[in-house]
Amino acid sequence: MDISSQYRFDSFAAGESSRLAYAACKAVAEAGEVHGNPLMLVAGTGLGKTHLLHSIANALRSKNIGLNLVCSTALEFSEEYVKNTQLKKEGVSEPLASMAVKYRNADVFILDDFQNIAEGNKTQSQHELLQIFNVLLLAGKPVITASQVSVSDMENLNESLRSRLSSGLTIQISSPTLSDRLAILRKKFNMMIGFHIDDNVLQHLAEQTSGTASDLEGIATNLRFKALQMNQAPNLAMADEILGEHFSNSHRILTMESIVKAVAANYGISIDTLKLKGRGGKEAALARHVAIYLIRSQLKKSFEHIGKYFNRNHSTASQAYQAIETKMKKAMSFNLEVKRIQKSFS
Repeated sequence: MDISSQYRFDSFAAGESSRLAYAACKAVAEAGEVHGNPLMLVAGTGLGKTHLLHSIANALRSKNIGLNLVCSTALEFSEEYVKNTQLKKEGVSEPLASMAVKYRNADVFILDDFQNIAEGNKTQSQHELLQIFNVLLLAGKPVITASQVSVSDMENLNESLRSRLSSGLTIQISSPTLSDRLAILRKKFNMMIGFHIDDNVLQHLAEQTSGTASDLEGIATNLRFKALQMNQAPNLAMADEILGEHFSNSHRILTMESIVKAVAANYGISIDTLKLKGRGGKEAALARHVAIYLIRSQLKKSFEHIGKYFNRNHSTASQAYQAIETKMKKAMSFNLEVKRIQKSFS
């Protein structure tokens, strides 16, 4: 995994939804150790987990040039294992042993997109990764991973590997709140030297979007480009034009699948966990109920149809809808959370 020099702690806008993850990663970079080793960040696409991993790597490298920092993605790791397995069959001397030494001698091991290790037939790759984790953790070496879903929701994951990761510190990064979006946009614009944006335009952008940190960065970049091309300061009309273009470019036909995908991403769990019986805990059940509520309210599907989709009956779907409707009326924060998810695919 190539480390981007642009991903640093000083370019990361830590907000309410990512404050704990930021603090944990900053502590690793400063102290060179993990409190609750291994550390796993769980978040949907574009919520900053990769930015934080790269920030750790950049900070550690700047402090200690001789540090043996090994960075990879789960896909790169499994492909490397398969390649070395094939080389062994072709008679190359100990390619797997060389790979094991590379990872087991790491002072710090960073692994991104961990969820990919549980996809497909990667049993042997998982076993090798487990042995690497065991060696590093026993030696007190920091292991930091990031995943789009939690290990409890990975159906094909080695149970020992699941146990290893579950014994450490797992931090979930949720979708940015309004204050988070405002902080992210302000951070992005402040990094644009010589570019100024009024607070009312900034507030408007934050209120009219509900996307990820990556989405907000794209909006900020496009607004700056447009303002420079027009040789004028960004205003509300220009902001609305950029927002319109952004939403138009990201428009998708609303389906049950797109709603479920949005809900799953918000709660950091897999789609299979939402659909299959006996999967996940209370949080998975809540996410499933939210998905049922949104499908019913947005697509007007029958409870029988929705129930079949989630491998449940129509009465279960109806009860889930009513439960979420009641909870939204009683808890304003939950009401806003559901509306934020809805806005992400509206």
